[in-house]
Amino acid sequence: MNIVILHGLYMSSMVMKPLGERLSALGHTTHLMNYSTTNIDADKLFREMDDALQETHNVLVGHSLGGLMIQRYLLSRDISAEQASHVVTLGSPMQGASIVKIIEKIGMRGILGNSVDFGLEPMDNIWGLPQKLGCIAGKIKVGFLPLFHGLKEASDGTVSVDETRIQGMQDHVITSNTHLSLLYSDDVVSCIDYFINHDHFEHPE
Repeated sequence: MNIVILHGLYMSSMVMKPLGERLSALGHTTHLMNYSTTNIDADKLFREMDDALQETHNVLVGHSLGGLMIQRYLLSRDISAEQASHVVTLGSPMQGASIVKIIEKIGMRGILGNSVDFGLEPMDNIWGLPQKLGCIAGKIKVGFLPLFHGLKEASDGTVSVDETRIQGMQDHVITSNTHLSLLYSDDVVSCIDYFINHDHFEHPE
C-alpha cells in the first residue's frame, strides 16, 4: 500500500519518520506530509496530498490534528474507495478536543492559530466517506488533560478516548499509549497494518 501520513499540532513530518520507517519495513511505501499547523494553508497541503496519492491502493494515516485534516481533504475531493481504501487516525479528536476549551478559558487561544478552524473545537461529527475508518486511541494519561478533567476520564493525556470515536467509523481500538507515544509504538504499527489487511483491528480476546 501507498501510505500518506500527516502529523499533528505543533509537530512536523520529522516526528512521523519512525512510524513511516516501520510501515515501510512491512512492505508499504510512505509519504510524510509537512504543513504549518497554526497557519494552515489547506489548499497547498491538499494539492501536495493529491501528488502523493497513486491511482489506486492508497491509505491515509493521521496523528491528532492530522486525522481531522485527512477528513477535510477527503471531503474536498471525490476520492473513491478504490483509490484510497482506508484511513487510520492516531489519537485524533474526531469529535473535537475539550482541551481547546481549556486553552481558550485561560486566555491562550492565540497559540492554536487557525487550527481551530479545522475541527479541533468540540463538535458533532460523522464519518460519511467511502473510505474505511479505523480509530486508534491511547489510554496512558500523561499530559495536561487529567490536570483539568481529573483521572476518571479515559484519555491519552491530551485527547479523551471518547473524542477519538466517530459515528460511521469501521472500528476503534484502545492501546496503552500516551498521545505522543502513539507515534513510536510497535503495537500501533501492527494495528495499522492489520486494519489495512483485514478491515478491522485485532482485538484481544
